[in-house]
Formats: sequence, C-alpha cells, structure tokens
Amino acid sequence: MTGSNEFKLNQPPEDGISSVKFSPNTSQFLLVSSWDTSVRLYDVPANSMRLKYQHTGAVLDCAFYVENLVGTHDAPIRCVEYCPEVNVMVTGSWDQTVKLWDPRTPCNAGTFSQPEKGYVLSSIEGRVAVEYLDPSPEVQKKKYAFKCHRLKENNIEQIYPVNAISFHNIHNTFATVMMGLHLQ
Repeated sequence: MTGSNEFKLNQPPEDGISSVKFSPNTSQFLLVSSWDTSVRLYDVPANSMRLKYQHTGAVLDCAFYVENLVGTHDAPIRCVEYCPEVNVMVTGSWDQTVKLWDPRTPCNAGTFSQPEKGYVLSSIEGRVAVEYLDPSPEVQKKKYAFKCHRLKENNIEQIYPVNAISFHNIHNTFATVMMGLHLQ
C-alpha cells in the first residue's frame, strides 16, 4: 500500500509498531519501537535502517536522548518524551503516574498522579481522533477525527489499523503508522 503521499520503509519490525518519533533536530531520522522487542533508527530520505536495538520484552515507546536507565514505574511505561528546553525526561505509565527525570543524575524530579485523564486516540478501524481535555465549547470546537490507511482494489476497501502516531515539532505535522511501517 503506497499512495502518492506515503511510502514503505525497508526492514520494518516483524510485529506491531508501538511508537514512532521524528528526531527533534531533523526530519531525516525516525525512531520506531515495536512489540517485536526492537527499537530501530531509520534514515528516512535514504530509506534505510541505521541501527537496531534488541530488548528482552516488547518496547512500548521510544525517545531520542536516553543514554542510560533513569528510573522505573510500578507498571509498564507507555510513553517517553525528552524535553530539551529543561533537560528533563518525561515518562507516563500504566501505573497512572507521569514522572519527570533528570537524565544527568538518574533521579526522580517529580511524580504526578494522573487518574483517568484524556488522550489522543487511534484505532484498528484506521481512524484517528484528536481530543482536548478543556471542556469549554471554544476548545471543544477544535477536536477532529479522520480516516486513514485505506486501500481500494477491485471495489474492495482494505482498512488497516493505526499502530502509532508521531508529531513533528518543527513542521507541526504528524505521521500515522500501520503494520509494516507505511507512513501517511
């Protein structure tokens, strides 16, 4: 499935993709984590895999920066982000906490309980919904949803699940990913 605005990267993960992240400094590099226990670094313009890190279990998220272990949660970590402006690693876990870490001195810089807060949603039906937590009518007008990862052949529409979403902080765009690493 490759349309005019999508392409398939070589050497994709062998199982579901859990996260994709563009490099914070350039759109050339894409980091991909997967349920196949790997994290892969791709050079997008060259369509090549630069590095592959193998782990002992499924990798649910990835981030550009981490050089060593900074800490743990009481349940699996679902998301990881590095914030270069303040040199802090932010992790979100299924233990319903968000933790801040100083990667220079592996210590917890803060823990914040987040019971039942909002989220951006993707689905196995090839849909993405962007929601806002602020209940005001003005903010709620900004939410939207769309269909993606569909291919019609011989009058039959194939619908592919959305496995991950990555926002690009420089270009203010995002990519959705389906199994096999098709970017759209």
